[in-house]
Amino acid sequence: MSDQVRQLGDQFTVPGTGRKINLLDYQAANKRSTWLLALFTVLLLAAAAYLLAQAVDPGSALFFIGVAGVLGFGQAAVGFWFSDQVALAASGARVATVDEHRYLVNVAEAVAIGAGVPMPKVYVIDSPAPNAFATGRDPQHASIAVTTGLLQLLDRQELEGVVAHELAHVRNYDIRFMSMLVATLGALLVLRDMVLRWGMYGGLGGGRGSSRRDSRGGNGRGQGIALILLVVLLVIGPIVGTLVRLAVSRGREYLADATGAYITRNPEGLARALEKLADYSGQRLEVSEGVRHMFFVNPAMHVGGGGEAGIFSTHPPLAERIRRLRNM
Repeated sequence: MSDQVRQLGDQFTVPGTGRKINLLDYQAANKRSTWLLALFTVLLLAAAAYLLAQAVDPGSALFFIGVAGVLGFGQAAVGFWFSDQVALAASGARVATVDEHRYLVNVAEAVAIGAGVPMPKVYVIDSPAPNAFATGRDPQHASIAVTTGLLQLLDRQELEGVVAHELAHVRNYDIRFMSMLVATLGALLVLRDMVLRWGMYGGLGGGRGSSRRDSRGGNGRGQGIALILLVVLLVIGPIVGTLVRLAVSRGREYLADATGAYITRNPEGLARALEKLADYSGQRLEVSEGVRHMFFVNPAMHVGGGGEAGIFSTHPPLAERIRRLRNM
């Protein structure tokens, strides 16, 4: 198996460099970069905790950090366990039956065998807009949903490419990874709101710890600087954290494209599917903003010009995704 992987990987050209690398090396590099971005978000939370400890009584700081952590990670835990049900309900998905959707079920079963994962639950979304998404905290609890518009638009090889891309998200544990990242960002947001509201009532800078330090001729100036840096960090930190989360999301889309191409051994099928979606100019899929990042392409964007782009996008540009696949 490793020889087959190496042989396929030797045909993968790194976009913009002309350098050929192994697919496993590309996957490892992508995962390293996303983990580094996630670590940066954790460091933002740690920096906020340190500055809070310097600005107020350390006991109070630990209390607020603990409450923020519990709330932030509690929200992520709920999303981790119930995100699949929320996403399926929000998109209006219904269970695909063998009698009505035999073609889709057969494609999903074949791709699951190629990916080496259990057969996922298959759903259909009654919408002419071509799209799909996968959800599930691990391969044993995976679900995929495909719109009727996608089934009508794509041929079998193209549909296999899209299904493989979605199963790649599950196989790469992207949902679990993003849940961890959202938990860290959520804790930072909760900490920001608590500190800013506490400051409105005069809680910052006037705690017991500051009185003790002042009575001993302590570092009142250092406490003031820490307080200013804390407020700045808690205002800017969530913005930076959100940009990091979006960057991770775009990186994981590239990784799912590469993994999906490996599963099907057919990068061209997925590239053609992306081309057809780039040319689509019909009705859009109406879903809530909270689940748009899960879809194959962002349902809210106008894909006719090549797709969304920029640091505020959840998905990479379709033209760039196609180019990378064609370089395989």
